[in-house]
Amino acid sequence: MKDYFLIMNPGSHSGKSRRKCDEIIRRMTENQVEFDYHLTKDMDHALMLSRNANLDGYKTIVAVGGDGTINAVVNGFYSTDGYRLSDASLGVIYTGTSPDFNRSYNIPLTVDQAVDSIIKQKTREIPVGMITFEAANDSESPEVRYFVCCANIGLGAALARKANSGIRRNLGDFWGTFLSLIGLLFRFRTFSATCLENDRKIMLSKLTNISIGITPYIASGIRVPLNFTFGEKQFYKMTVRNLNLLRIVPLLQKVYSGKPFKNTEYLSLDSTTQIELSSANAVEVEADGDPVGMLPCTIRFAHHNLPLIVSD
Repeated sequence: MKDYFLIMNPGSHSGKSRRKCDEIIRRMTENQVEFDYHLTKDMDHALMLSRNANLDGYKTIVAVGGDGTINAVVNGFYSTDGYRLSDASLGVIYTGTSPDFNRSYNIPLTVDQAVDSIIKQKTREIPVGMITFEAANDSESPEVRYFVCCANIGLGAALARKANSGIRRNLGDFWGTFLSLIGLLFRFRTFSATCLENDRKIMLSKLTNISIGITPYIASGIRVPLNFTFGEKQFYKMTVRNLNLLRIVPLLQKVYSGKPFKNTEYLSLDSTTQIELSSANAVEVEADGDPVGMLPCTIRFAHHNLPLIVSD
C-alpha cells in the first residue's frame, strides 16, 4: 500500500486542468514519491474514491481540482455521524478557478510548490461544517453533507447554480459570478424561515440569503470580515434581508470590500456554533459552491477536525 492517493479531476477549470494532472504525476514521480491516483468521472465518483482511500489505509489523500473536487474528497473522509473514517491527512493541488480554500489556509497555488508541501507533510487541524438534512420519512436516513468554506441558504444556492451553468466559463470567475449575482438580486423572491439557535427560536422574514461559514471567502471576490479568531470552532452567520433597490449598491460595496461593517436592517454579521433552519418555502442550500439540498436542515461542526497539509 502506497502512502499517497491522488483523486484527480481532469475536467476542472473547463477541462484545462488535464495538462496539470500530467504535470503533477511527473513531479511526484521525479521526487520518487510512491503514489496511486485515479481520474474522477464526477463528484459522486470523487467522494467514493476518497471514502475507499480512507478505508484502505492511505496516509495522505490529495484532491486535485477545484472547489467541487475538494468538497467531494472532504466528504469521503467522514461517516454520517460527524466522525472521520481514518487518520489520513488531506492534501490539495488546486486546478480550478477560484482558490478561496487555498487563500484561507495558505496552500500554494503552483503545482511545484503544492507538490513540495504535500511531500513535506506539514499539517494543521481545521474545523469542518456538517449539514444534516431532514429525512423525508422515518424509514430513511438523514442526508449529511460536509463543507470547509461556507454554506449558503437562499440566493447563494441560486447563484452557485447559475454561475456553474457556464457563465463563468465565458466571462471568468469574478465577472461571471458578479453578473450572475446582479441578475439574481433583481428577480430573487425572498423567503421566511424559522431559526433555532442557542435554544432560542426566531422567525425571520423577507430573507434573501443566510451564509454560515468557516473561512472568510464566500464566493469569487466576496470576503467576510471575521470578528472572531480565525480557525476557532465557530461559524460566522451573515444575513441579508429586507433588501430593496436602494440597498443593493451599499450591500454589494460591503460584501465585496471585505472591510468590517456595522449591522443594519438589511445586512448583519454575527457568530454561532449550531443552527437549525426550516421554511414553508422551497429553499435551496449550497455548500462550497454547489447545491446540496433543501431546507429544513441543521448546521453544526463535525466532531472531528481534519488534518490539512499546508505550506511552511
